[in-house]
Amino acid sequence: MIGIGITTIGIVLLVLGLMGASIEVYVQVLAAVVQQQLSTIGEQLPAILRPEAWTDTGESGPPFASTDILKSLIATVIARPLWLTLAVVGVVLIYLGLFVSQRQRLGRRP
Repeated sequence: MIGIGITTIGIVLLVLGLMGASIEVYVQVLAAVVQQQLSTIGEQLPAILRPEAWTDTGESGPPFASTDILKSLIATVIARPLWLTLAVVGVVLIYLGLFVSQRQRLGRRP
């Protein structure tokens, strides 16, 4: 029973670490999408209404591909000590909980 509790805590910590990193990546993607939308709106304005410091980025299409988002997620987990610590401790606790459960199961056999 102790092993199941340890494994559950490990899963919770791993998910917490990955969710925290995912939120950071989501913020980055959202900022890029908003910038792209503002650029599109700015291009549609008549020249008289455009700000003087207007710069055309020339980007079209989605700001990130799915592989870029996954790479950014992995980089965020590695770069941020909090998310990395939560993920690593979670994985270690999962394996420790499974090990303890296996040992308890073997100890009950006659």
